[in-house]
Amino acid sequence: MATEAIDSKSGAAEVFARIRQQQQAKTANKELGKDEFLKLLTYQMKAQNPLKPQDGQEFAAQLAQFSQLEQLANIKQLLADQSKASLFLTQTVANSSAPSFIGKTARATAQQVYSDGSTPIDFGWNFDENQQSASVEIKTPAGALIRSYELTPAQIRAGEHTLQWDGKNNRGENVGVGKYVVSIKATPSTGGTPVTVTPFINGKITAVKFRIDGSVAVINGSEIPLSDILDVSL
Repeated sequence: MATEAIDSKSGAAEVFARIRQQQQAKTANKELGKDEFLKLLTYQMKAQNPLKPQDGQEFAAQLAQFSQLEQLANIKQLLADQSKASLFLTQTVANSSAPSFIGKTARATAQQVYSDGSTPIDFGWNFDENQQSASVEIKTPAGALIRSYELTPAQIRAGEHTLQWDGKNNRGENVGVGKYVVSIKATPSTGGTPVTVTPFINGKITAVKFRIDGSVAVINGSEIPLSDILDVSL
């Protein structure tokens, strides 16, 4: 019986080592997957000593674990399928109603704005509480500073605020046509580390584009995902 116990342990070790090799070949994830766990559990049940009656309770517990694991895996898959179906339905409804937004004014969260080189651009932000200080920086996508603003005491109070960028840099020169990044940083009135605030833009929706990765609305020349639109008005 001692020899059988040693063989069972060495056999389990070989199975576990082979499973680990297969797991590492498939993915870098070090967690033991469902299939691997079931293989290891099956081998362990085969290697049990039938002459020990107390092992019956352990065997029953393992069977219960086996059943629970399978049920949890099925529930997880069902929830994932329902989530995909719900997302598809939401996208379908949004896509069907999106064309009716064309010509209407929208407000949407967006860090990128588009400049045609001459038309002023309106954007805004919202503070949940009064701020000690705040600044706005407009940069190129590569990070080069174009324009900076130090906000006034009235602009750092709690609430919604707007600012119009005239499309010029700090030297008063018109910038080129293209996309620019708006960055808003504020220091709370209580002090501490400055926080980044996500800006929003206001503008007319001129087009809607349907894509595999999600539909977008064109607002002031910028392509904004429909999920980032906060509200739409006439």
